[in-house]
Amino acid sequence: MTFCLESSAWKIIKNEWIKEIKNMDKRQKILIVDDSKLNRDILKEILGETYNYLEAENGNQAIQMIGENIGIDLMLLDINMPQMNGFEVLKIMKRSQCIAETPVIMISSEDAVDTMRKAYELGITDYITRPFDSVIVKKRVQNTLGLYMNQKHLINVVYDQVYEKEENNNIMIRIMSNILGSRNSESREHILHIKTATEMMLRQLVKVTDAYPLTEADIALITTASSLHDIGKIRISEEILNKPGRLTDEEFQIMKTHSELGAVIIKDMDFPQDHPLVHTAWEISRWHHERWDGKGYPDGLKGEEIPISAQVVSIVDVYDALTSERCYKKAFDHDTAIQMILDGQCGQFNPILLKCLKELGIQLSKMPGKETDDNKHYHEIQRLSNEILSDKFLPNQIYSQSLVKVMQEKIDFFKANSGINSIDYNASSGQLTIINEKQKIIYQKDDPGIDLFKVFEVSEEDIQNIIDLLEQTSIKNKEISLQIKARLENKRQMYNLKLHTLWTPLKKDGYIGIIGYFDAVRFG
Repeated sequence: MTFCLESSAWKIIKNEWIKEIKNMDKRQKILIVDDSKLNRDILKEILGETYNYLEAENGNQAIQMIGENIGIDLMLLDINMPQMNGFEVLKIMKRSQCIAETPVIMISSEDAVDTMRKAYELGITDYITRPFDSVIVKKRVQNTLGLYMNQKHLINVVYDQVYEKEENNNIMIRIMSNILGSRNSESREHILHIKTATEMMLRQLVKVTDAYPLTEADIALITTASSLHDIGKIRISEEILNKPGRLTDEEFQIMKTHSELGAVIIKDMDFPQDHPLVHTAWEISRWHHERWDGKGYPDGLKGEEIPISAQVVSIVDVYDALTSERCYKKAFDHDTAIQMILDGQCGQFNPILLKCLKELGIQLSKMPGKETDDNKHYHEIQRLSNEILSDKFLPNQIYSQSLVKVMQEKIDFFKANSGINSIDYNASSGQLTIINEKQKIIYQKDDPGIDLFKVFEVSEEDIQNIIDLLEQTSIKNKEISLQIKARLENKRQMYNLKLHTLWTPLKKDGYIGIIGYFDAVRFG
């Protein structure tokens, strides 16, 4: 796939999108799902011309419309229909998680408590029984649409705030990396690597221990502050910074002063020194070369005397230095670097952080710049993505298109395999959910380091078969099928396993997750 769009062509496409959206019907969109045309007409008559209506005669049509139409604001759903009834529609929507985006009001002549309870358990927002009371129907539709409209507004406000904050942080980080990079050839990419690895380590840290109760705000703050860890190198001479050979003892002593110089630079800045970001940046800059056993510099701090922010930056700083080529050395491969750190060849580190580093091995090795760039269009994609992000209008639109494509793929898969134990894995977040055929969540975990095979007692042979088959998947060859033996809900038996990998051309390696199902093998 080629991503080499010229700027003029891109502007034409963008303008066409804007024109199309401006011409769209501004009315809220309601999907009415009922096999009776009379019932659909009655509902439209009650609600009036305030809304834009879509109609489906059965559940199959409804599921198809959900996938094809962006921005359905509300679904009015009947229970008893041919081909696929209302409960089956809800099950598919729940599996694909789109019910969280599209509120559903169930409309039925059935008023049994068990029926209503089942509908609510499957995620509906409201339940209206026939015969219709026009005032009640109209009011409940208005209330539901109003509630979800307010929620979407709040989400958009938060999104804009987070987007703006992240953009500001990224701009600051790139400015710093370019300033340092202009004097020291190793610093530009090093700063970006440290930022990425610091966030990964902090998130892993809060998963493996509660000894450091870091909030999302703490993680964001430390990650941003990590970009200033080497700011003191601005005051080190270029002759020492860029020396191609080994530093003399005297030169090394000068180089070591960069941590103290960085702390002085931050302290001399015209910012409130008690501001969390400023204080954390000062800690990291001064103490990111301290060591757990007290043999670091400049102050010889030991153990927990070193702030956790500086501890984390310290270990990822060493990892990046080992795995990056420098003017005075070649890069070590990932496995060698990890082993050197674990063996104490680079100083002593917090044992908990060593555990996190080991568990994050694969993710660290795949950081941008740490793996071979085998996609010649990757930098062009980055350029285009930056152009897109510069236009406040486009990110939500492109994100919506991508989301709908993935959601439609999930819906189609689960629709074809309805009623079987399902698997949904998000590769970015590490979240894994397994739901049994009764729509009950039997396993849910957001820890990418969890050994799922061990949890379900899958044999080493079956594990290897699964891995081998998954490695053969691609955006053109997405599915694998095999039989495995596993323990589920205290019963060990053979299962038919089918996995469907999810891909996107907008991501470098394309892979974004796995969905699938498994069902007990029936003999005889």
